[in-house]
Amino acid sequence: MRLSKPMIKIFTQVVRGTNTIEKLASLNKKSRNFISEVLSDLEKEGFIAKKKYFSAGSRISFEASSTDHALKLKELLFEYHTISFEELLADSKLLFLAALSGDWTTIDASSSLSGISKHMIARYKPMLQNRGIIARDGDLFMVNRKAWPLLADFLLSYKNYAVINGSLKWRYQDELLFEVDDKSLVQGCLSGLAKYKDYGVKVLVVKALCRLPKARLSKEEVFVHSLFQVDDSRTLSLALTFYLKNKMHFSKVLPIAMKYGKYTLFTSMIRSLKEESALPYFDRNNFKRIAHMYGVKNV
Repeated sequence: MRLSKPMIKIFTQVVRGTNTIEKLASLNKKSRNFISEVLSDLEKEGFIAKKKYFSAGSRISFEASSTDHALKLKELLFEYHTISFEELLADSKLLFLAALSGDWTTIDASSSLSGISKHMIARYKPMLQNRGIIARDGDLFMVNRKAWPLLADFLLSYKNYAVINGSLKWRYQDELLFEVDDKSLVQGCLSGLAKYKDYGVKVLVVKALCRLPKARLSKEEVFVHSLFQVDDSRTLSLALTFYLKNKMHFSKVLPIAMKYGKYTLFTSMIRSLKEESALPYFDRNNFKRIAHMYGVKNV
């Protein structure tokens, strides 16, 4: 995930019609080599695509790629044409906002995920808050989807951009979580429900969750990864059973849940253990039945 000021500027010019190297070099008063390098970076990141046309010989122009994040950025630029996104989205600001794009998280957690120092974040966080780009709830922060829906969609789409055989669930830079339905497509290491059996909760799965690159995962990471597969009463009950059977600690799981954008789901699940659940597919009787199957009592 890389988007520098020159990349945003050139992409903006391309989608507004200045779409050849010659025109871009003239407009920006830069060399053809400089423009070619920026265009190459944009192409690698899935923002633009080459388009051949014929005029006094074969020529090449550029246009917005058909990738979801390129189309969303194009829409964002046209919707807010008076705003300089070079100042809002370039370099470390992009990485910080991407870390806030999934769910509520803390500055510590977003700094850890993005690799951006808290000192650097403190320099531009007030500006982002003043523009309404990030919302705050106590010590928690998140991209303000109500005020900036197109920006939020772009950040999520770009953060999760990857060419891979499988259904992508989450990505940040080089780390990916994706689901496959065939053993031959497994890459990296298994996680989520497919790894529950290693911790006393054997589950039959049709689809397996994978993590790239391969790593030795903690039980807390396996648990949080499995939350990407929680979508009904059964999977929710299995996840809660896994949490209780392995005697997990809320404080240890929480920062991992924040990293993967599962803060709201995780905290709602834990509240469900103690009070009336706000989750539509939580069935307490079904949870008790499944928990007892795996030796978890007094729930």
